[in-house]
Amino acid sequence: MEIVDRVMENKNAAYWIAGGSIILGTYSCYKLFGGDTGFRTNFFKLGHTGALKKEEVKERIDGYEEFFTQVDGKGVGTRKFNTPKFVDTFYSLITDFYEYGWGQSFHFAPRNKGESFDASIIRHELKIAQQIGLKPGMKVLDAGCGVGGPMRAIAKGTGGGVLGITINEYQVKRCKEENKSSKLDHLCDIVQGSFLEMPFEKNTFDGCYCIEAACHAPDIVALYKEIFRVMKPGTKFSSYEWLTTPLYDAANPAHVRVVDDVAEGNALPAVRSIPQILKAGKDAGFTLVHHEDIAHPSHGAIPWQAAMRTARRAAFLTDMLTYLLEKIGWAPKGTWATHQMLLRAADALESCGESGIFTPMYMVTFQKPK
Repeated sequence: MEIVDRVMENKNAAYWIAGGSIILGTYSCYKLFGGDTGFRTNFFKLGHTGALKKEEVKERIDGYEEFFTQVDGKGVGTRKFNTPKFVDTFYSLITDFYEYGWGQSFHFAPRNKGESFDASIIRHELKIAQQIGLKPGMKVLDAGCGVGGPMRAIAKGTGGGVLGITINEYQVKRCKEENKSSKLDHLCDIVQGSFLEMPFEKNTFDGCYCIEAACHAPDIVALYKEIFRVMKPGTKFSSYEWLTTPLYDAANPAHVRVVDDVAEGNALPAVRSIPQILKAGKDAGFTLVHHEDIAHPSHGAIPWQAAMRTARRAAFLTDMLTYLLEKIGWAPKGTWATHQMLLRAADALESCGESGIFTPMYMVTFQKPK
């Protein structure tokens, strides 16, 4: 008892002992009860914050949350022109969280019965590669590629070459590391830059795809025009878009609030509608080839939002872990606030999925005229 009393008198020691117990308990619980998502990398990576210095994290998360506060279904208003800067901040804050809890492909997918989470993700990625006709000898653009999970699956599955672009420096580093370790660096590469102003000559690529990334663009027509510019004539562009569905009612305050929560927690200047996206493709000069909502039950018996429910078990444990790691100084101040923001976003996404007012995988495929 004397030893216990001494430990309790020393707050730091008490934190470390309690922390160690919680960490071991958390890890054991997840291994016993976890699902397809969560703890996919070493959980001590939760102390990492991408390219940010430790002392920058709290200021950045505070600035992010202030910037992406939505205005009753109208997005961030005139602030949208500064969106790329804050999207960069967002991915510096959350890339390690995403890899840790979801994997290297930062997107959703519908699942078939008996299909694993990872298999559904890869199938979803190969579907978009099929839309643009990717095959060996071709080189296509992955616009908004993250850490390159989709590009590696697509290159491996098709034999085609993929060049990705991301605004975030840390994601470039992670992507290059994974391309090399996967022995796919002969087919996959990445550059840092904004997909609104890409460092490529016109008519460079044999096609382009965008997987749940165009939603970050402050001006969707400008993005589509830039993609149009760098594609060769006659080639195809396909995108999975985050959109409201016809079930969304802009006059319903509950609909507005939950969709705004999705935007605020995922670095979106606004959430667009299906007609807006179809018009944007036409305005950019494309011809519409195909469009459909891949979230429809016909594409998988297990809806995309089911993965959010599975991940919540791990997320609850992760939330306690991040709070503790920040308390003992392992993780920088602001880490727990970042995770709390992601939890709010996850709740909103699941709610939107259940009500059917939002889809993160509305597929649009366009062709650049010959």
